[in-house]
Amino acid sequence: MIQCGNTSLYYRAVRNLIINILICIHLFSGCSSNQINLNVIDSQKIDTLIKVQKVNDRTVIVKFGYDAVTAIKTTHGIVLVDAGISTVLTDKYRKTIENVFLQNDYVYVINTHGHHDHIAGNGIFSKAKVVGHENCRNDISGQWTNPEQSMINLSKIVEDYDQQLQQAMPNTAGWNDIFTQKIRYMSAFWDVKNHVSAKLPDITFSDSMKIELGDTSIEMIYFGKFHSNSDILIYVPEIRVLFIGDLFSKYGRPGMSNSLITDEIRWMQAIEWIKKRTNNIETIIDGHGQILSIDDVKLFTTNLLKKCSNG
Repeated sequence: MIQCGNTSLYYRAVRNLIINILICIHLFSGCSSNQINLNVIDSQKIDTLIKVQKVNDRTVIVKFGYDAVTAIKTTHGIVLVDAGISTVLTDKYRKTIENVFLQNDYVYVINTHGHHDHIAGNGIFSKAKVVGHENCRNDISGQWTNPEQSMINLSKIVEDYDQQLQQAMPNTAGWNDIFTQKIRYMSAFWDVKNHVSAKLPDITFSDSMKIELGDTSIEMIYFGKFHSNSDILIYVPEIRVLFIGDLFSKYGRPGMSNSLITDEIRWMQAIEWIKKRTNNIETIIDGHGQILSIDDVKLFTTNLLKKCSNG
């Protein structure tokens, strides 16, 4: 016997999925999995909300709401840290970077970890080698294993943001924040629908790695299991920048995905690794393009040490 309540929920979910597929069809035209064209009005709005933040003469952060890709210019080419939530948006970031640097010689894309909002655009930089921790491959491969369910989940998120937009004052800061989130998840939906798979890392490491690029060296270390199974720290001494991914945010708030996770030996090694470089760190960039301070690092370290001692 079918329960009416369950039937209602089922048909509501199906209805919402159909509605959001139609919304996506309206928003995106040209359904190639390699190149998706946004309709003119929404594309122009997105372009106005893509921001470029100059970190130094050789480094820029390209942001669209919570999406962030950092580009570093070296004598051997452009290095990217993370690649955004979708191919359609990251293709726009690519064009923005090329307009800033007036070159397109991408050599590496380094993933701070394997969550989809950091790796989905890897393939946009087709000639670049993707670098990540060895666990990053499994983190990426484990996503979207059930495309139908993923589309339903993403559809619900898009619908929620759509409802929020209807209640917000158009073209205010709050409206723009909601709009960017809606577009981020809608574009992720489109990648799933069109079976666009994220490019897996070409180069992986288990503990640490260093890349030499003429005037720039990039040092990486595995942090241990924390926000994901593949979290790494990235340090670029020549520009005095530390990338932390989603390990922590402002005021040292840990980005731990599961409070039961413990990888204390790795954590302590990574903390010591940071301490040795602290005097030469000027800028700290998190996984969503926020600039943090050394004080935030110290607070995070304190919080982590407390967790370890309490454990």
